[in-house]
Amino acid sequence: MALKFFSNFFRKHKKGHIGLTAEEAYAPLDEDQTWEEEKEEPVYVPENTRTARPQQAEYAVPEEKTVSQEEDTAAEKNPEYEQSPFSLWMYGYVEEREIAMTLIRGGIISAFRSVSEDAAGFLCRLTQDTRVNVKISTDPENVSAQTGYLASRFKDTYLSERDVKNAALMQIGVFNAFAEFTLHPPYSESDLSLLVSAVYKIAEMVCGFVLNEQAELHRWDRKLLISEDGRTDFREFMPIRRSGNAVSKADQDAADEIRRAKSIEILKKHDVNIPAEMPVQIRESKAKLRDSEEILDRLVALFACALKAQAYTSSAREISAPHVFVANAVKRLDNQYGVSRLFTSKEADYIVRGREIQHSAFKLRMESCQVLLWALGLINIGWPSERADAESLLRIIRDADTEMLLKIAKPRPVSTVLSMHDVIFRLHSICVRTDEETLKAMNIDHDVVYERHYALNWLLTADGITDWDMVIPKT
Repeated sequence: MALKFFSNFFRKHKKGHIGLTAEEAYAPLDEDQTWEEEKEEPVYVPENTRTARPQQAEYAVPEEKTVSQEEDTAAEKNPEYEQSPFSLWMYGYVEEREIAMTLIRGGIISAFRSVSEDAAGFLCRLTQDTRVNVKISTDPENVSAQTGYLASRFKDTYLSERDVKNAALMQIGVFNAFAEFTLHPPYSESDLSLLVSAVYKIAEMVCGFVLNEQAELHRWDRKLLISEDGRTDFREFMPIRRSGNAVSKADQDAADEIRRAKSIEILKKHDVNIPAEMPVQIRESKAKLRDSEEILDRLVALFACALKAQAYTSSAREISAPHVFVANAVKRLDNQYGVSRLFTSKEADYIVRGREIQHSAFKLRMESCQVLLWALGLINIGWPSERADAESLLRIIRDADTEMLLKIAKPRPVSTVLSMHDVIFRLHSICVRTDEETLKAMNIDHDVVYERHYALNWLLTADGITDWDMVIPKT
């Protein structure tokens, strides 16, 4: 395996270093529910079939004809084929209109090619010919009509998780802002994807809901809250109210308690018992998740160090000249990701003149790489019983570059990262108090747990620490 790993790192491809398609290189693994309360909603790619529309209040929109699959094919073949406008509706809570405009303005400026603003909202362009209208309202009468329609739409929906339905209706009741996003033809599938991403990004700023044309109501993190046919991704949902950018302390404390209870439940399923009174280490009010670019930069630097450690701890048969291998590997990673500018001081020292005593510790950084790839939504990971598969990580990093990985990444929401952190935090507290033989019987690898705790602390800036070298995975 090791010999294959090293030979594969410098595998040549016809088209540079990207040797696999995105589908081939990043095929999803089986989801492990151990680490997530619900299965994450895949990226929503809307269809042209219009089956739902909010109540016509201030923004009356004429009904559109249903477009069949045959007509879709005709549209692709005939550029002059008439498409129907595509719409998404967002509901959220803000203090006043100016705040709503400020929040939405920032979201759309980063997503669209050009933006102009008027009294009703925004006129945006995705490309030279693709227009998006954004109509915004915080007028109490209009918003009340829109949220009233939304609540009535799902009031009689049968949902096996009744508490989820009731909580969703409660959340709808506190919304005081409404926005309608309309994409005008001609547009492409990539235009649709760009619009959907922009709407969810804005919805996250106001803890909003997004309604699509299939009468599916999604939370800001793209998880399906409720549909007319009774589907949901939630087993429990807590309504929250955001004032400006701040979630109330009571809501955050409640989320912390739910997360703690969930962690204990997960551990019990693995026959791991821990004192119930043990608090969470990172409270939601203190958590700050790194952005995708920062996570990717850290991932590549860690991978380079782990790669060197693996080269120097391999046998001569696997790699006869590790110093040459490392130099070439770093050069390649520098071309793909600019890795030479990403090392911390300790990592830079190791890459240049690493000592034998350091190899074991840096080799374990492959576990941290796995956590960061998980946080970017590119892989799934399970119970910390086995070491990371270096070959799988290599396959992703070797066959891409910064632009490609950032494009296909689906960063996990902070709530999911916090949930994983809480389980690992509790496992780590057991590891430091238990002998290795007992941990082996419990199917727990102490080194894996430590590295995951370290990486998760950095991801969430635990204790306000931002420097990787200064992270302390406390138990």
